[in-house]
Order: sequence, then C-alpha cells, then structure tokens
Amino acid sequence: MKNQIIYILCFFLYSASTFAQQNITVKGKVIDSETGLTIPGANIIEKGTKNGVMSDFDGNFTIQTKSDATLVFSFIGYATYEVQVNGQTNIDVTLQVESSLLDEVVVVGYGTVKKSDLTGSVTRANIENFANQPNTSITQSLQGAVTGLNVGAVTGAGGQPSISIRGRNSLSGSTSPLIVLDGIIYRGSLIDINPSDVASVDVLRDASSKAIYGSQAANGVVIITTKNGKREKKPSFNFSTYYASSSPAKRLHPLDREGYIQKAKDMFWEQAYNGPDYTTPNTAFDPTTTWGGVDGILEGYNDGTDTDWMDLVTQDPFIYNANISMSGSTEKTAYFLSGGFTQEDGWAKNDTYDRINLRANFDTQVTDWLSIGMQTFMSSGDYSGAAANIRNAIILSPLVKPYNEDGSINYYPVGNDPNPLASLEVDNFDKRLNLFGNFSATVAIPYVEGLTYKLSYSTNYRTQRYASFNPNGQNFTGSASKYNSMTQDETLDNVLTYVKTINDKHDINVTLLYGYEGREGEDTNASSSEFLNQALGYNSLEAGNIENQRVSSGAWDETSLYQMGRLSYKFDDKYLATFTVRRDGFSGFGTNKKFGIFPSLALGWVLSKEKFVSDIIPAANLLKLRASYGASGNRTLGRYGTLASVSGSYQYVFGDGGSAEYGQSISSLANNDLGWETTTGLNLGIDFGFFNNRINGYIEYYSSKTEDLLFNINIPNITGFGSIRSNIGEVANHGLEISLNTVNVKNDNFEWNTSFVYSRNKNEVVTILGRDDDGDGIEDDLISNGIFIGESIGTIYDYVVDGKYQIGDTDIPSGYYPGNYRLKDLDGEEGISGDDRKIIGHTEPAYRFSVFNEFKYKNWSLSAFINSVQGGKDGYLGNNNAKKSEYGWQAHTMATFNTVKEFDYWTPSNPNGEYSGLNYLDPIDPNIYKDRSFVRLQDVSLSYNVPENILDKMSIDNLKIFVSGKNLHTWTKWKGIDPETGAGFSPGSYPVMKSYTIGLNLTF
Repeated sequence: MKNQIIYILCFFLYSASTFAQQNITVKGKVIDSETGLTIPGANIIEKGTKNGVMSDFDGNFTIQTKSDATLVFSFIGYATYEVQVNGQTNIDVTLQVESSLLDEVVVVGYGTVKKSDLTGSVTRANIENFANQPNTSITQSLQGAVTGLNVGAVTGAGGQPSISIRGRNSLSGSTSPLIVLDGIIYRGSLIDINPSDVASVDVLRDASSKAIYGSQAANGVVIITTKNGKREKKPSFNFSTYYASSSPAKRLHPLDREGYIQKAKDMFWEQAYNGPDYTTPNTAFDPTTTWGGVDGILEGYNDGTDTDWMDLVTQDPFIYNANISMSGSTEKTAYFLSGGFTQEDGWAKNDTYDRINLRANFDTQVTDWLSIGMQTFMSSGDYSGAAANIRNAIILSPLVKPYNEDGSINYYPVGNDPNPLASLEVDNFDKRLNLFGNFSATVAIPYVEGLTYKLSYSTNYRTQRYASFNPNGQNFTGSASKYNSMTQDETLDNVLTYVKTINDKHDINVTLLYGYEGREGEDTNASSSEFLNQALGYNSLEAGNIENQRVSSGAWDETSLYQMGRLSYKFDDKYLATFTVRRDGFSGFGTNKKFGIFPSLALGWVLSKEKFVSDIIPAANLLKLRASYGASGNRTLGRYGTLASVSGSYQYVFGDGGSAEYGQSISSLANNDLGWETTTGLNLGIDFGFFNNRINGYIEYYSSKTEDLLFNINIPNITGFGSIRSNIGEVANHGLEISLNTVNVKNDNFEWNTSFVYSRNKNEVVTILGRDDDGDGIEDDLISNGIFIGESIGTIYDYVVDGKYQIGDTDIPSGYYPGNYRLKDLDGEEGISGDDRKIIGHTEPAYRFSVFNEFKYKNWSLSAFINSVQGGKDGYLGNNNAKKSEYGWQAHTMATFNTVKEFDYWTPSNPNGEYSGLNYLDPIDPNIYKDRSFVRLQDVSLSYNVPENILDKMSIDNLKIFVSGKNLHTWTKWKGIDPETGAGFSPGSYPVMKSYTIGLNLTF
C-alpha cells in the first residue's frame, strides 16, 4: 500500500511537471496607460530565453511559450512590465509611461536633456496631478507643486494668478519669470493657452539654467511645451469636459437692517447708552438722528426696508469646459489638432469670461536630412460685461431701496456712491485675440554626424477691442469710450547643435545660437459724453458733445539681439559639466551699455555610478551632486526708460481772452549709462533615488545677489528735476528647497504615492546709496521709501499697538477718546511721534510647503493636495485694518455707510474688540498687521477608469469619470476674505472660490 501511494504521488508530480513545461499559445494586446491606445512594435519576450515577438500595428500579439513562463513586455519610453503566464492563453497588458528620474527628459532652453544629466536646477511639474481640477490657466496647476515656484490664487472670471520664482530680486522691476512657449519667448497672457494642450512645464531656477536667456531671466524661466502626435500611432480622438459649481470659500457679510441700526448705537454710544459704563441702553435714543437727514435711509427705517444688496449683485458662479483633440502620425508626419471652449461666470453678476481655443501642431520628416515643424494656436477671449459693484453692495445701507417705484434703478440711494446694480446697465465690450505661430526647419548637416542646424521663426499677434457706453454717465446724459490696441512679436532663431560620443566615454553637446526679437505695438483711445442720441452708444462717439470728445493714440517698438553658446560634457556617465555664455543687446538700454554678457558654469558628479558608493549604499539608484554659478539679468526699465521724455499740453495763454497755446517741456532726464539689473548666484544640490526610485527627490541650497538695482536718486531741485533713475544698490537672496516623492505601497491592486514640497527664501537689502549721514558706521535706512539696510524688501515699519483706551482710564491724552488705539511710546519722549515706530515684521513668508497623496485601488483613484504658506515668528504679515480698508468706514463718514459682521470694533460692551471704535478718528491711525499663514485643502479628486472589457464592446480606448473639489477648507487665523490673496476687509475684493466639479475624459 505504501509503495502504491508513492507511485501515485510520483505520477502526479511528473504529470504536473510535464504540464508546466508544455508549450501553449498566448494572445493579447499591449495598451498605453495614459491614452488607452494600443502600442504597435512592443517587445514581448519569454524571460530567460530568446523567444520573442512584437505587437502588430493594432497592438495585438501571439506567442508560443511555456505555460509557467514569465513574459517581459517593453517599449521605448515605457516601463518594463513582467507577467506570469500560469497557463493563461489571453493576456492584455497596460504599459506605464516611464517616469524614472534617470530617463525623464526635461526642456532646458534651446534643447532637452535627460534628468540624470542635469547640472542645473530644473524641475518638471507634475501637471497630471491636477488634470481633474477646473483650472482655466495652466499656472493654476502649478500652485504649490514645484519648489521655489510661487503661484497666487485666482478670484475673478478669467483671472490670471501672480507667479514668481525664488523670492524678490528687484526693488522696482517686475518679479514675474520669463515664459517660453514651444521654445520661443512668449509675451502674451498665459490664460490664452489651453491647459489641455500642454504636455509639460519645466521650471528653471538657478543661475546656470537661467543664464541661457540672459538679461531677461533673473526672475527664473518657465518653459511650456505643448502636445504633439506620437510616431507610428494611428489617429486617436480625445474628448474631455467638466462642469464646476462654485461659491465663495469665505466672504464678507454686510449688516442687515437690525445690525445697521445697532451700528448706529455702537457709533454714538455716548447718546445711545447711559453712563458711567455706557452699557445700559438709553430708551430715549433715536437712531434716525445719526443719519444726517438722508431721506432714503429715514424712509426705509420707517417702512421696514431690509435690502440684501449682496443677494442682488451676486450669482451662482460656474465653469464649463469642453475640449476635443486628434493626434497621431503617419510614417513621416506627427500631428496634434485640438479645439476647446471655456465659459466662466464669476461671483459678481456680469463678471464673465468665455474663451475659444484652436491649435494645430505638426512635425514632418521630409527627408533623411530635413524635418519641418510648426506649433500654432488661436485664442479668442471675451471679457465683455461690466460686473456689479461689490464694494457698493457692502457699504450701502440696507434701509434704502434698490429700485424706484416705477421699477427703474435708484441710481444714487445715498450720497455719491451709485447703486451697485447700475453697472449692469453699462454696454461693455471687451474681446481679445491671440494668434501664435512657430515654424521651424531642422537640417542634418551632411558628412558631419551629429551636427544639425535649426531655423525657427515665430510670430505672435495680439489685439484688444474695448468699448463701453454708460447711459447714466455724465449726469445721465451718457458717456462712452473706445480703445483698440495691437501688439506683434517676432523672433528669428538660428541654432547650431553638435552631439558627439567618443569611445563610449565622452559625450559632448554643443549649442550655438544667434537670434533676433522685434516687438511693436500701437493703440488708439477715444471718448465722448453728453449724447444727444444714445441709440448707437459707443458706436457713435460723434453723437456726444463736441467739447467733450477726446482722442489719443500711441505706438512703440523695441528690438533685441542675442548670441549664446553652451557646452555640455559628460565623462563615463559620472562626471558632468555645462558652460553657458549669452550676450544680450536691447534697444532700451543706454547708449553706453547696449550689450551685456551673462556666463555660467555648472558641475555634476553622479556618485551612484561610483563603485565605492554602490558598495556602501546598494539601495541607491541615483545619488548626484550638483553645483552651479552664473549670472542673469532683469531689464527692469522700459523700452524708452533711458531717454529724456517730453510732455505737452495746452498751458500758455497770451493776453486776456487769448486762446491756450500748446507747450512742451522735458519731464525726465536721460541716462545713457542705464542698463540691466544683474543677478549672480550659487546653487548647490543633491538628487537622490532609492529602492528603484520608490524614494526620490532633491535638496537644494541657493544664494544670490542682485546688483545695479534701478532706483530713483534725489538730485538738487535747481536742475528742474527731483530725481534721476540710476543703477545702484544690491539685494541678496538665499534659500532652501526640498522635494520628496515616495511610493508608500504598491501591489497588484493598490498603490499609495506621496509628494512633499518645501521652499524657504529670505531676501536682504545689502546696500542702496551707501550714505552714513548720522556717522554711526552703518548705512542709513531710507525710511520714506520703506527700505531698511540688512532687512528684507518687505520690511514693515510702523507703530506698535498696545491695546485701546477704555472708559475710566485716567491717562487718555488730549485728542484721544475711549476706543482709540493706545500706542507704545518707544523713544521715551512725551507724546507719540514718528520716532515711536519700529520694525515689527515682514510681508514675505518664512516658508511654503505642500503635500500630495494619491491612492489607487484597481480602477479607482483618490488624490488630495494640501498647500500651505507660513510666516513663522514675524513673517507673511498683511495689513488688516478694517477702518483703513474703506474710506466710508472712517469716523466722519461711518454714520450712513454700512459695514460687515466680521468687523469686530470696540464698544463699551465689547472693550476687547479687535479694532478701535467707530465714533472717533484715531489721531495716529496705525496699520494693523495680522499673520496670513494658512493651510489649505486645495485639491481633492476621485476618478474611475471604466474597465477595458466594457470599453472594448463600445470601441472605446479609455473612459475616465471624475469628481473633484477645490479650495474646500482653509485653516488660518487671518481675519477677512482670504490670507493668500491678502484681502482682509476691503469691500471691493473678490473672494477665492470653492468649487465642486464633475467631468469625464474619453479616448477612442
């Protein structure tokens, strides 16, 4: 019996072994994870053997293999994927686009480079993380996503957020980075670029990577590359759409009828309440006596009017977006065609924005030695409509009526502030057109392998047509204006590139550039008022009173010439060096300083390629040290800023009753030595990747100084001028940046990824005039200019509030009253003066951070993004003085004006109120600075990819359905509208929108 059991076991083992080793036929298809399209030409190999096949044009494959084999799927640009057969006869595989730090290619300006070969500070933004959000501008997808890149919030329809890189380098110049679109410097608005057309965004931050753009790159460079078709891919159609419903994340709430009447009692507390503590109501007090006999308010008080002005002037905001595209390629030509439509209604009525986008990108390999390409787009933006006046909706009394008895608008309910609905009667037209074309030809020079010449020509033509007719203007006789402008930019670049590898050890890449940029523009403005016939409005300006007809026009042009050389060298994939020099000439520079030279040097050492490092740290896929030093510039001054300017007007009258004669005079002095502000900087960095890049990122430290700041120097008035612009002074910046990405969990069904971004920057005014008039051995501060040597540009110098004077205080100075601010006496002298001010903080933040988490389970994906800006001990302060935010909230005007519930002011019954009382002006009214630090749940997204077995039945390649939320919650101590925008109690400021979105993305 025992032997029989052994024989049976041996039989089954032998049978199982034989079955495992027998060949079977496996069929299936290979699919692109991003587009859902099949991949032709993919390699399918039986692991450990030479047995293999390629997928056909439709991505299908058939292979004979052992039933227990492992199949290896691979294709250029995709991560290799292994599948155990386990007797399966049908296997469909989805390949992920390769995201390895070692293989990622980034755009560095006039070329590309693998991330592993970078020596400068260049980061590619992961814009796919925010593809499900209702971002009408591509810059909104960059908010908090890249170290050192600071992107502001958007509040209005068609709004464009502010953007800066690594702090502030200039006192008077722009802090906006240079934008490069498809290899060409782009001067238009970023909101004209359809986010769905963007393939990648690369950010250049250090001196080495920026130097390639010379005198325009001190504030950093953002390179945007649009999509194109993939080689040897059949046509693919994509349709995406979403609808977002919005509401204010936080807004101001005007007082209603009851609150407005209570405000009158709070303001005139000495009459409304009985002493000595003034907390017991005076039943004889009549609030109507405080409203100065304004009939509208008195009438509304008597008839119970309670107007909700905010409800009348606001609407339910939304964003609708739809895009359709076609991409693919023939044997020789790759193409991408797209069209998009965006409609956005803001919070205020008539705050609207519509956009139509069209794009056509082509790349054609004409011959073995010639290829041509073009990237073109058209954007038509419609901003028409005069938005309802939010400010007046907040400050107008709820006791007045919005309409007259005949149904017409009560145009001036109180005083000179018009009805906030009046702007809805304005006929407003505002359309903007943007046409962009970039055309190139690349020639492979014969007989010199690796040498290519590329000629690129681009043109960008932009127009704005604006017109407005207000039937109630000029005392209800009508006023109108028309404005038309045109701007055209042209660029011609000649790029020579030589790439050579010697003995498989030495890699050389040389880029030479000679280019020209020309820009020109013109505008015409006309206005009229007192219309005899309003029927045609702004289309008949001549119908206005001839004495009120005005016209003005202008034109300008500027040119730039530039040359650049870059040498990149790599030895044995371990030692890297990049040397760049650019020479820039600009027509706006002074005659003695037309050209500038901007060199840079960067070095890299790939430690992980060294045997002694790999032996010590075997888990390291990438360890690379980087160091760079170089110079870049900021043009700062305008195209005519070095020239003397002349102004003229009708200002001379000869004799009694004579007519005015036109006269001209010099209004500013010329300075032929004016040039660019120059920023030189050092950047040190380390790139790392561990455990097959499941942990990867970088750490960077930078230090820079900007010299030759543009600054107005005071000169003796005997010259006829008060100042002259000069290049003088120095500002320094230093900071730390950390980026960390981790794959926390990854298995067949579940994946959890995290990205963490941290940035810290501090700037310092090193010197300006160099004067030491007080002889203390330290350069004098320029207090009147708000500039303090050794401190940051955003230094706050003001009085220190030490509470408020209270009823019963015996030390209230003459001119002060209970409820006024009590200020600290810092100089020891009697009374408060300008010498009692001190540095109390800074407007710049101490640091920024963000955290992105993504969870994937089978076909589901959930992501959440938290963005934060922190001020630390005394940074990121904003002026949050409610009374200074609105003229109508001053003591002499507050009686009839309305205010908001969030305004926590002093009263006898509220002695610890945040702000001073309403009835008395503060003799010295200080700014009240508050911490703007916040943590915001900025983006949340949930998406579902419909399974392939369902889609195959409908001939659909990919279908994703998603819902998302934006700006869902903000944790902050800031009082008022929003800490990120800095809007506190300003009644005219728009709030940041909270939104919920539903959408889909379909590929077929």
